[in-house]
Amino acid sequence: MIKHSFFIGTLVAIMMLGSTSAFAEKIDECNTDSCINYFKQYKKAAKRGHSLAMLTLGQFYHHGYGTPKNEKMALKYFKKAARAGYTSAQFKAGYIFMTSKELQDIDDAQDYLEKAAKYEYDGADFLLGMMFLDEKYGVQDLALADEHFAKSYARKYEQIPNVIKFITAKYETPEKAFPKLYAKMNEKPLVAKKDGELAWYDDNIEIITITSPPLQTTFNKQLMTFRQGIKATGTRFKGKTCAERLTCMQRADIADSTDFANLFLQGFTGKEVNGG
Repeated sequence: MIKHSFFIGTLVAIMMLGSTSAFAEKIDECNTDSCINYFKQYKKAAKRGHSLAMLTLGQFYHHGYGTPKNEKMALKYFKKAARAGYTSAQFKAGYIFMTSKELQDIDDAQDYLEKAAKYEYDGADFLLGMMFLDEKYGVQDLALADEHFAKSYARKYEQIPNVIKFITAKYETPEKAFPKLYAKMNEKPLVAKKDGELAWYDDNIEIITITSPPLQTTFNKQLMTFRQGIKATGTRFKGKTCAERLTCMQRADIADSTDFANLFLQGFTGKEVNGG
């Protein structure tokens, strides 16, 4: 039962770069000669069939690094890299299909995100949960939203506390509407801070922070490998060793340090509940 009627905020993404490391350098909009040169080199490598270059080129187009921003071209290269088996490309293609004003296609978004979620890619289950929660996407299914949010909770995805605040304010009995999510919460409850915000529980697990090298260092190393040519692998994953393939490795590419980290319900802080 819904407690109050109020606007379900639209899904917003802040393109926070560096989600896998607090010290990862960001890919931001850039039009310097150096950025343009890197863009041109990656475009050449992508044309030669290097799937990792396609993935990074998608990042360049999406953020305007060395080239004007172009969501359509970003999607084109994310789809190419996704076909080559990069989980992050599947996630990013799904994200664009879900949120783009011009390119939105919910069926395609669901397909790509489910592929990424299969390999437990950060954010994929959260986006699927949002898709099934918000009726504006046309596929509302609270049972499926519950399933994906529960998986995101188990992995401590950073925006889940905002979702919990939202559904707690919206539903009279949220534990009945989202039984799997609340079961996970009962196992390991969130902690209420002094300011009323919800924080993740402490697992007492040592956290090791990995500092990423400067982007230019990573770019140069990758470009050196591209110059060596594409090696046949005897599989459908052209030019990729087992260590680079989806089933062998999920964190091998530069795009993993530049994910869309913060996804939330626009304008909702848990306080904008109006009677009606």
